Amino acid sequence: MLSAGAARTTITPPVGTPAIGTIQRSTGVHDELFARALVLDDGQARVAIVSLDLIGMDFELADAARAVIRERTGITTALVHCTHNHSSPFTIPWSVLGPRWPEGPQRAWHAGLADAVGTVVAYACTRLEPATLRAGRAPVRIGSNRRLLSGGAVVMKPNPDGPVVPWVDVLAVDRPDGRPLSVVFSHAAHPVIIHGASRLTSAEFPGFAASRLEQRLGSDVVALFGQAFAADINGDPLRGGIDAARQAGDVLADATLQALAASAPVTSSLLSVGTVREDLPLLPLPARAACTEALRAAELRLANAYGRSVFRDDDLWDLQDEAATPKSTTASSEADDVQPMEGKPWWMVDTILCLRDLLAKIDAGDERPLRFEAQSLRVGDTWSLIAATHELVAEYQLRLDREAPTTHRMMLAYTNGCESYVPLDRDLALGGYEGGTFPDLGSASLRYRHRRALAPGCEARVMERLQSLWRAASSEGREAR
Repeated sequence: MLSAGAARTTITPPVGTPAIGTIQRSTGVHDELFARALVLDDGQARVAIVSLDLIGMDFELADAARAVIRERTGITTALVHCTHNHSSPFTIPWSVLGPRWPEGPQRAWHAGLADAVGTVVAYACTRLEPATLRAGRAPVRIGSNRRLLSGGAVVMKPNPDGPVVPWVDVLAVDRPDGRPLSVVFSHAAHPVIIHGASRLTSAEFPGFAASRLEQRLGSDVVALFGQAFAADINGDPLRGGIDAARQAGDVLADATLQALAASAPVTSSLLSVGTVREDLPLLPLPARAACTEALRAAELRLANAYGRSVFRDDDLWDLQDEAATPKSTTASSEADDVQPMEGKPWWMVDTILCLRDLLAKIDAGDERPLRFEAQSLRVGDTWSLIAATHELVAEYQLRLDREAPTTHRMMLAYTNGCESYVPLDRDLALGGYEGGTFPDLGSASLRYRHRRALAPGCEARVMERLQSLWRAASSEGREAR
């Protein structure tokens, strides 16, 4: 007999905490950020699924959260997932400046996140009760592919011919009398509809969708959003503001209700879990001379902007608030807020810090690979879930969906750690924000901790490991306690 328990708690940061979407300190709270947890138990195996209204987690924070869950509940299979909300603080290692920027109570908030995750999972465990499952899917699309080939280069603009994941996947958890206990719903789209349009903290469209579902299904229902493979998909409209994000959340919630209405029972109650790990090679470190030249050019650009000739590390830290706080608190115009942001003072400061860190890695010969993990959860032949670390592009999900061994399936990225983009080999060849690397200073790989992109050939390795989870879910199920 399957049992389930669900719980939620607020994890809203203090006002003034720097947000990743605006790259400014927040000025208030529009709506709360939540940690939501669902625990499933079949009598032998127990699994926790956590949804956090955050941009993501580095491995240190994700590992700490899973350790607290294990200590408090004994659960060893925990999927600590982030919705990739851009109206939340820096909790991933994107940039050098951003993660070090919070101070005082903001740092205390960050330090308490792992404990908050453990607490909400432990509370969900106290609420276990008999449950049944249903699974479904409905069409919906609230975003567009953002990798457009223009003039021989990839730019971040809507690509009508690019891949998207045009559906929402739903797992309903019901009490024996049919009343809903929890719902997990997954879609692929970056929560950037607010982004630079507001300095208020918000859970973005995933939070609006979850709140609407909880209102419609009952105040005691916990709705967990799962961000799918959305690395190359932006929510629409980009920087549209809070009202536009709420409208997108309503559309997603309505599609979720449609999927629930047409859902099918999950007949099995036995949980099977699989886990895969892989060290993915990154591109070789660049030549020291090339990095030094790029660093000097970046320092010169910043010096010209500020009318100064020398910037020590201490000077850069002193500039952080000045560089990130605009003269006006109004939203930036679209022309001023597009990627890449080389002309912005904050971006110029962070570029110098990233290049200095890359130079230190070159001097140290730091060729460490990228840690990649993924887990699967399967319930009979009816429903399965794959949850992976990092930011995966949509094509991985589309391929896996075609090969899934179960009638219904769901896929999550941004789970148990997020420290890189995972593009296709062709994306690496074409470059752009998701696929570029040094000397492209506008690429995401320079901002992330390793400072360089994955090596060609990783696409096949990632696909093979993810595909193997379909088999692992059946053979390793009893290890899920």
